[in-house]
Amino acid sequence: MRKLILLVLGLFAATFANRADAAGFGIYEWSARGNALGGAMIARADDPSAVAFNPAGMVQLEGTQMMVGFTAISPTADLLNELDPTPLGQVTSVASTWFPPHLYYTRQIGEKSWFGIGVFTRFGLGTELDPGWFGRYNSYKAEITSVSINPSWAWKISEKWSAGVGIEAAYFGIDLRRKIFTGQGFDLDSKLEGDSVGWGWNLGLLYRPTEKVQVGLTYRSQINQKVEGDFDTYLPDGSKYLQKGASGEITLPDLLTAGILFKPTERLSLEVDAVLTRWSSYDRLQIDFEDGSSATSEKNWKDVWRYQLGIEYTLTDHMDLRLGYVIDPSPIPDETIDYIAPTNDRRLYSIGLGYRSGDWTYDLSYIYLKIKEREIAGRLAEGVFPGRSENGDAHLFGISLSRKF
Repeated sequence: MRKLILLVLGLFAATFANRADAAGFGIYEWSARGNALGGAMIARADDPSAVAFNPAGMVQLEGTQMMVGFTAISPTADLLNELDPTPLGQVTSVASTWFPPHLYYTRQIGEKSWFGIGVFTRFGLGTELDPGWFGRYNSYKAEITSVSINPSWAWKISEKWSAGVGIEAAYFGIDLRRKIFTGQGFDLDSKLEGDSVGWGWNLGLLYRPTEKVQVGLTYRSQINQKVEGDFDTYLPDGSKYLQKGASGEITLPDLLTAGILFKPTERLSLEVDAVLTRWSSYDRLQIDFEDGSSATSEKNWKDVWRYQLGIEYTLTDHMDLRLGYVIDPSPIPDETIDYIAPTNDRRLYSIGLGYRSGDWTYDLSYIYLKIKEREIAGRLAEGVFPGRSENGDAHLFGISLSRKF
């Protein structure tokens, strides 16, 4: 059964493979409208993406509704070798553009009950550089691919209160590559690949004390991933030198989010959210090999708060204008940062619009993401040469298409 689930979710992940330059490796881009509003959808949650943002919000959706779309993500950054200030010591990491998708379906199944299901991405990472770059003994490629399938249920408790609950099946795959120094005039190439399916759950509450105010609260549980795969090493000519089974565990963090929505006028709404991501669950990366050996890398990431602001204005009966702003701190301490995820605190500035025509809604978004410069202290025993990350930014374009049936 586990192999069947891995195959199904792995096919989804391969089809919709995504990587992103995230604070940590969390991804919060779950719809074009949500993107434009800086993710501030916890108290709003009034379209099919409520499945991801706050399942309790499904009680605001009549009949059957669907949403499908994607976010195109294109990051870049400069990595500088502190030991070599010449142009040869400077590397520009230009990533390809990736397209993490989202798909939601909701249906009212009773006077006070709803069902929904979503397919979206909550975790992803991608850094890839030339295999000969100066940080190659730590990493020249690090990829995390994930996809979540999240069936959910919601109940209208009263005119003011609603609640939602969901079950999450999360596929998680890794591909880590680095060079191994042999001291014999050549390097070995290494590749660690593995995947897993973990299970989690989520809860949501929505409270509407007045016509002008809504309050949302959600929780997503930790997900324990028991990753199994292989560790391969290769000679310079590409021939395989060694292969052995490998396994490890990683606990993906839980999330607690609170939001409040204000409607000062009939056409204007503002939402402010606070998201606590408990990255302290990622304290180490330990890989156990089938020959009884193991390799451990200390991480000691810290819990962080992400703050989101979203503003929506109904310009006409058919069109909405949106703005967003996000403060997104990095959970990675100076003592353990490396070239697998050489990132720092981020600021996100977003804009978008929505257009309604009959039963159809079209949403577009653009996000400019700016990453703060960061020094990376040398830890030569781990293959981490002293360096600096600067000029980091990303452009994200989102599109969603929704329909009511």
